[in-house]
Amino acid sequence: MQKTSNASAKIPLFGGLVSPSRLKLMTIGGKITFMYAGIFSIVLIIGGSVIFVNVTYTYKWYCQRELSQTASKVAEYIEAGNPITEKAIKELNPNKAVQIGITEMDSLKLRFSRSLLFPFSMDVYTYDPKPGQYVVVQAVKYLFDEKVASYAGRQYLIRVYRNYDRENRIINMITTIYALTIIFGVIGSYLLGKTISRVTLRPIRRIIQTAEHIGIEDLSRRIEMNGPDDEIKELAVTFNDMISRLEISFRRQKQFVADASHELRTPISVIQGYANLLDRWGKNDVSVLQESIDSIKAETEHMGQLVKRLLFMAKAEQNKVQITKQPLQLGQIVEEIIKEMGLTERSNAVALTTSGTDLIEGDYDLIKQLFWIFTENAVKYSKSSDDHIWIDVYNEKSQVCVRIKDEGIGISQEDLPYIFERFYRADKSRTNQSQAPGTGLGLSIAAWIIKMHDAAINVESELGRGTQIIVQFKPVD
Repeated sequence: MQKTSNASAKIPLFGGLVSPSRLKLMTIGGKITFMYAGIFSIVLIIGGSVIFVNVTYTYKWYCQRELSQTASKVAEYIEAGNPITEKAIKELNPNKAVQIGITEMDSLKLRFSRSLLFPFSMDVYTYDPKPGQYVVVQAVKYLFDEKVASYAGRQYLIRVYRNYDRENRIINMITTIYALTIIFGVIGSYLLGKTISRVTLRPIRRIIQTAEHIGIEDLSRRIEMNGPDDEIKELAVTFNDMISRLEISFRRQKQFVADASHELRTPISVIQGYANLLDRWGKNDVSVLQESIDSIKAETEHMGQLVKRLLFMAKAEQNKVQITKQPLQLGQIVEEIIKEMGLTERSNAVALTTSGTDLIEGDYDLIKQLFWIFTENAVKYSKSSDDHIWIDVYNEKSQVCVRIKDEGIGISQEDLPYIFERFYRADKSRTNQSQAPGTGLGLSIAAWIIKMHDAAINVESELGRGTQIIVQFKPVD
């Protein structure tokens, strides 16, 4: 028994020229060319076929109507009792393309008589034609029709022949033109489709060429955006925006790695130096041993803070820091920070005043880290332990504000716009960095926390006269 298989997925397209598997392997340009040529060819074939069928049908219908009218006219002439003569029939039929034959019928058999104007003998037929069919007589194609007329008890068979050679030649010429039109139309549509696909995909090729020349060390190249505002231009704009973001991100990453390497170089060098000192002669010298241990501990703590803050910034950039907002009282958080800082070795006098509503919506750990950074900087950059620090929590213009003001060394106007950048340090000669070690990431983290809470910050400072920071929060509705 022969097995049958489902071959619906393997049906070839366009007579087997292109299969679905081959279509998948085509390039976009090839698919556009193929689809354009295919659609144009289908439209051309359907349109040409409709015209061809319509012309053929119209010619045949016109000739059949002409034959029918001529046969009816002759039948009316006979049924009126008029004499059947060659002259009379010619007068009834002035059309030279139409020939008329009249035969008297006897007992359902035809009796041929030249006197009755029958033009052709039955011997020339290979079959008995039916009305509306074609017959070929002496290499000439005729359209055939017949009609029966009665007079005085006699029946006459009227056969009408229409010379169809002229129409047949016209139809053959139309067929040739139609075939040539399809052939050249398919070729022309393929070439036109190829040109259209080349022009259409030109911006995409520019995108490909630009992408091939873009490297890690060269992200400055962009795609030229000319032409109409279509989807391809939108793709080019999106690609350029993506490259711009990559360039900014790579520049920041490169700067971040360079700054982190620079910051880590110093504590590593210090630890390595003291380790060598201990290895040489510090084992038996108590003062050298204690100095080395204290320095190594300090630098280790500094490195730990740096790594911790680096990891925090990395998680923040990847949106992996979990933020849980809840109602918070800023005065209470600042009071906790002041108490915790009072336990450190060096502490300045910090005065806290609270007035109005201090309730906001925020993440407790992040808000506490934010004001710890500002308060720690105020203490760190104080000129001495006698300098005062003021923290005020108050309301202004429907905002909950926190102001941290100190009498420290201040920040120059040149450095002020850059203090929230990573690892940015003001001139060491003006900031006494030897007494104020840090990671250079605190204010960057503070700026991120402020952004995540839809808050605003204003910094005012003058070199040698202290700094004032005001953070504004939206109150709880």
